[in-house]
Amino acid sequence: MRAGLIGLMAAVFAVSLATVSYRGLAAPAFALAAVGMLGLTLLFFFVYTRPLFALMAALAFVTSPMSLFLSLQDSALISAFLLGGAGLGFAIRARRRKLTADPLFVPIAISTSYGILCGAYGLLLGNEIGYLLGDCFQIIEFAAVYFLVAQLLTDRRKVYLLLKVLLVSMLMTALLELLLSALGPGAGDLLPSWDGSFISGSLIRTIDIDATILFAVLINLYTVATRRQRLWIAVALIPTVANIALSLSRGLWLCTLVSAVVTAVLLARKARKKAMVTFAAVAVCLVVLAASWKISSGSESDSDISLLNVLQERIFYGVDQIAAGLAGTESMATRRFLEMAIVGPQVLANPWVGHGLGATYVIGGYAVLDSGTNELIDHHFIHNLYLVTAFRMGVIGLCLLLWVFFLYFRKSLRNRRILAVGVSRALITGFIAMIAGQLFLSITQPTIIDHPTGALIACAMAMSFRLKALEQSI
Repeated sequence: MRAGLIGLMAAVFAVSLATVSYRGLAAPAFALAAVGMLGLTLLFFFVYTRPLFALMAALAFVTSPMSLFLSLQDSALISAFLLGGAGLGFAIRARRRKLTADPLFVPIAISTSYGILCGAYGLLLGNEIGYLLGDCFQIIEFAAVYFLVAQLLTDRRKVYLLLKVLLVSMLMTALLELLLSALGPGAGDLLPSWDGSFISGSLIRTIDIDATILFAVLINLYTVATRRQRLWIAVALIPTVANIALSLSRGLWLCTLVSAVVTAVLLARKARKKAMVTFAAVAVCLVVLAASWKISSGSESDSDISLLNVLQERIFYGVDQIAAGLAGTESMATRRFLEMAIVGPQVLANPWVGHGLGATYVIGGYAVLDSGTNELIDHHFIHNLYLVTAFRMGVIGLCLLLWVFFLYFRKSLRNRRILAVGVSRALITGFIAMIAGQLFLSITQPTIIDHPTGALIACAMAMSFRLKALEQSI
């Protein structure tokens, strides 16, 4: 009887959730009420269980394959719900113990407070409310994840448990994207595609920013692992590197290269030599594999084209894009240069506080993906993190952002030198290398503050200081 009742309730909630997902607020009142009741039930569950469980669920969600199936807005709502449950649960229990000290609490609090003020300023200027709320959410999400990770990871067991959950979640996403890439056009619209100049079909691209983060962590763990652990890490690196290569994204390739270079620089001389030999061997193997791997674009005429040919075209096309952008060509290929030419003067027009969160700019529709027109349109997204920060939050906001990351690198590098060689030091090195790579990538894609990658970066930053504190408490 009880099992049947639970099954009936689950069926009702599932149907209601599907109806609301499809029809939105136009869904029947019963479906909206059922979804609301389900949300409250889950919220109470997360509040009255351990807040670490809700935090782990939130971070596992943003790194999971679910991002392939949900819109950015739906993903943000679920993330906010889970983080809200973790925050409420922590607030209920915070009276029982003191807050854990952290060297970046004050800088991040100042930066977040200023971001909220820029949101209020954008509201006064009449910026579109949807864009404004999205920008504000990303700033608050970053701060919330950092705070919760710093407070809830109170021992090494919790740190390693969260790390295992995130590494497995990211690896599952990379594997699923590789599977979808192998399916080709049969994968539907879950992944983007690329049409080259010398292929008659299209290639599915495995664009996963988290794969670059996973790579940086794995290669640093490899340097301190046992022989058996190295075997498992090498197995995990295969789909990770394949995912990055098949993304056909020059930005992700350079981000990975920067992370590898920073890792090599930070390693001790003996470990650096070993790592360089390993990198060289892997690079040679990758080139040989790419040269012998025939692509499958769904067309028989492409059977003699190798992956190496595709990678070469992407690199040469990137060079042509830069040349065209510097020459002032206006097209989809030069949209990042157009953004700088259009938004740059607007930054200078209001340099100190910017134009508020949610601010848009006018650009030709021909330079915006899926705009449906070549006419001038109001557009919100800007590829360059530093340009978008100066545009919406002014020089003050940009300086605060750079201040936070300057302090992170200075304190993390100092902590790394203090720690003995081991897993904690390797993880901190991996986090430093990863964030350096992401800051470089943010020249062409603002991953540092973007949902969902920003939450993962905030987690890594907070975890860097928790690892050092817990290591010294032993």
